[in-house]
Amino acid sequence: MIVYFVILAAICLWGIRFRWKEGFENYMSPQTTGAIKGIFVVIVLFSHLRQYIHLSHAWYDQPYQEILHFLGQLMVVAFFFYSGYGVFVSIRKKPGYVKTLPVRRVLRVWLHFALAVCLYFVMQLALGKRYTVKDLLLSTIGVKGLGNSAWFVIVILLLYVVTYLAFTVFRKHLIAGAAAATVLSAALFFAVRAWKGPEYWWYDTIPCYPLGMWYAVAEPQINKLLPSPVKWCAFTGVTLAGFLLLHAQIAPHPQTRRWFMAAALLFALLLPLLSMRVQINNAALRWCGKRVFGIYILQRIPMILLAKFFPGLPNAAFAAITIVATCLLAEGFERAMDALDRLLHLSRPKPRAKGASAGATAVEISSK
Repeated sequence: MIVYFVILAAICLWGIRFRWKEGFENYMSPQTTGAIKGIFVVIVLFSHLRQYIHLSHAWYDQPYQEILHFLGQLMVVAFFFYSGYGVFVSIRKKPGYVKTLPVRRVLRVWLHFALAVCLYFVMQLALGKRYTVKDLLLSTIGVKGLGNSAWFVIVILLLYVVTYLAFTVFRKHLIAGAAAATVLSAALFFAVRAWKGPEYWWYDTIPCYPLGMWYAVAEPQINKLLPSPVKWCAFTGVTLAGFLLLHAQIAPHPQTRRWFMAAALLFALLLPLLSMRVQINNAALRWCGKRVFGIYILQRIPMILLAKFFPGLPNAAFAAITIVATCLLAEGFERAMDALDRLLHLSRPKPRAKGASAGATAVEISSK
């Protein structure tokens, strides 16, 4: 299975660019952040595959497992960080953007999620599973599951609500709004932790969302400071060293999540720092970055079907078929949701401004 990470690495290297002296000015552009999100949503797919295939301790499987073990929940950090950044930039640049959050973000994303859950419901019934309408309804709010992934979508919806509340109160004071969103995100963190307890993945990356907002606040100063190669090396080196030191603390004690959360914040900061000098410019990854929602929410459908009807399928073939099927499902779902959004007036076509924000959603959840 390690061959799939080799292929992903080769795709990342295809079209990669370096700019050492002055760095890239567009390192937070939708193209750049889209490619990064594309990388991590593919890694999420690789991670979920482990639940449906049988990995061995052989040389071709062990490194695959070790990479995923090292990353753990870090693979979703980019979605939270870039979402917080994108929401703040959109609020700053687009008058009235806050007012659109309840409908064009919360309702719209939840509707897409609910329809995806309905696909799982129909599939599970066709496979002979016994689920009720109550199970379906509870699955649309993350209380239950029908084989689908739910936690991430539910958490980002709650963060949209937090953002709406904070910036509705502090509509004309963006710094105060970011501070209020940070406080409310912390409250959300404790509330979700009380709700989910040992299911730490529900809450331990939430702090990366307000961090993205504060990065947007500090971005002008950062951009003045870090074009200097020496200062960039020093800041990036310290951040990387701090991340590795904190990550090493959680390796022998996986239940000690406070170390992970601190490491996740530094990992989030590494993404824009590295993007300043290294730009991944690959169309395939940008395509995945634009369809994060579909890839994330639908990838388990081919996994479930293949595990049911072809249990003896070799791992490499299982993964290849899953990747192709997931991409086809994501593309079809994206187009169907675009048509639905236009029909329900949940979105409207508008030209993309040059230098637009990196995206206002954690997964750029089918937003246009």
